[in-house]
Amino acid sequence: MNIVFLVDSLHSIAAGSERQIYKLVEGLVSSNHQVKLVLLRHTAFTRGGFDFPCPVECVEVTRIASLSAARKMLALRKRLKGQSVDLVHAYFPDSCLLAPLYLKSQRLKVFTSRRDMGLIYKGKPAALYRLLRHRTDGVISNSRAVAALVRRKEHLSAHASFVAYNGIEPYETGSEGDGTPIYRSPESIKLILVANIKPVKRTLDAVKAVGRLMEKGHSAELALVGEPQDKEYVEQIKAYIAEFGLERAIHWLGQVREPRRLLRQADVGLLISESEGLSNTLMEYMQAGLPAVASNVGGNPELVEDGVTGKLIAKGQVEELVSTISDLASDGDLKKAMGEAGKRKIAEQFSITAMVRHHEDVYSSTTRQKRGGANEFAG
Repeated sequence: MNIVFLVDSLHSIAAGSERQIYKLVEGLVSSNHQVKLVLLRHTAFTRGGFDFPCPVECVEVTRIASLSAARKMLALRKRLKGQSVDLVHAYFPDSCLLAPLYLKSQRLKVFTSRRDMGLIYKGKPAALYRLLRHRTDGVISNSRAVAALVRRKEHLSAHASFVAYNGIEPYETGSEGDGTPIYRSPESIKLILVANIKPVKRTLDAVKAVGRLMEKGHSAELALVGEPQDKEYVEQIKAYIAEFGLERAIHWLGQVREPRRLLRQADVGLLISESEGLSNTLMEYMQAGLPAVASNVGGNPELVEDGVTGKLIAKGQVEELVSTISDLASDGDLKKAMGEAGKRKIAEQFSITAMVRHHEDVYSSTTRQKRGGANEFAG
């Protein structure tokens, strides 16, 4: 197949959706597909040149509701037709509007992606995507939870809704070294939370849980791995730490290039967000054999099988988080069993090879059957 990925912009290829796009393109190229990446606009990261597994071009669309954008997108459509492109796969809000509007033709398929529980609709009402659903061959979600939300918000028919899970590449935890030791006490319950620090990730709940564990007589430490993205929220967390004397128990590690190298030091991985699509962090915990405690939101239950690969808790319930951590910490056999079950699940269902194959199945599908409310090319 001759495939074009249309993306608003790239700020890195180290994590998140950008990393998934990179690995998908790399896998498709390895499978002998012809692939090109088209950016709507450059960033500092892409302007200076960057390593990508396929050719890259930028159309320099800054405002999508403009005559300039229309001219550039129609010119792109003409080029794609001349290059015998079979399909366009669009990522991120602007591209998911422009691709159906300008690039769809009788011969050129258009697929768009949804990867979170509604962030794509902030600033761009779902009605805009709803209007374009008849010019879209399929919407690819990265979890069943996201797919269900999209069908409801966009009035999307089941035959046009697909689920293709994220993939994660193999990683040996010690391959880059485990880094400087994080935790102070060999006796402590060692927790890690890999997430940028902002309210939706409920970082403060994790800090409060450490305080409550210590009040109950436990020794507990928490490593926070991620970029502090909300200054006011960070100050709120720091004020809480100071008020309750938790400075020695909370370790601020900031943004880390490869968080997986740190996971071997931890006992339990936390992801207690307000909302999640399909979390790369949970996949990394499980791949490393680290039992996870996650909020029962979005796609988290599709990764964390409660009592099997980890534990699910209600979002915002600090006391439930405290008791769950305490139970895990006191049962070494359970922790080990959950870790092994998580490793198996990731290896079997969430490999890069599986992700690439699932997307190939979506792209080449002509007969779409309703399975569980969506076409699932996952698992």
